[in-house]
Amino acid sequence: MIDLLVEGFETALFPCSLVLLAPGVAAAVTARQESAAALTGYVTTVIVVGWLRFSGQIGDIGIPIVAMAFALAAALLVVPLIRRINLVSAAGGGVAGVAAAALWEPCVGAEFGGLLSDLTGRGVVGVFLMGVYLVGIMAPLAIVGAVLHLIPNPFLLPARPFMMVAGSAFFAVLAVATATGVINSVISKLVELSITV
Repeated sequence: MIDLLVEGFETALFPCSLVLLAPGVAAAVTARQESAAALTGYVTTVIVVGWLRFSGQIGDIGIPIVAMAFALAAALLVVPLIRRINLVSAAGGGVAGVAAAALWEPCVGAEFGGLLSDLTGRGVVGVFLMGVYLVGIMAPLAIVGAVLHLIPNPFLLPARPFMMVAGSAFFAVLAVATATGVINSVISKLVELSITV
């Protein structure tokens, strides 16, 4: 299990992991002070949907649904600026996590490859082990969340509108890139770069 976590940490350094890390950062930045709720929703759904997808419990999620999920995530994560509701931020992060997990093409190391080959037969233990690996990959998101929580309000308040616009714009670009199929080329290139590293 420790080997799986370490492999996840190592994989976080590969370009193919940007498919998971970039939307997570955008969710945290867009949610601003509610970043912990957004990241909790994001990481949880990436783990669950990743397991469902790679264990064969569900098929691929269609491109139109993924594009709409990125757009919905942007809308949900903007709402807390007005209402500051953690539940809405968690939902926005969760929707973004579903979309990211649907697009994710893992760069498979020996430990994760072994897990994927027998994921269906492991049941609940498979979900836990998938979670261990993904926590390793998404560890940088904990740093982003901690930094956002540690920035004092006098410094964070003026930046909040910019953070909201930047994060929402990123999700809008992801939605358009997904809907037009451009995201497939980007993901293929990231995987290719990861193999050559």
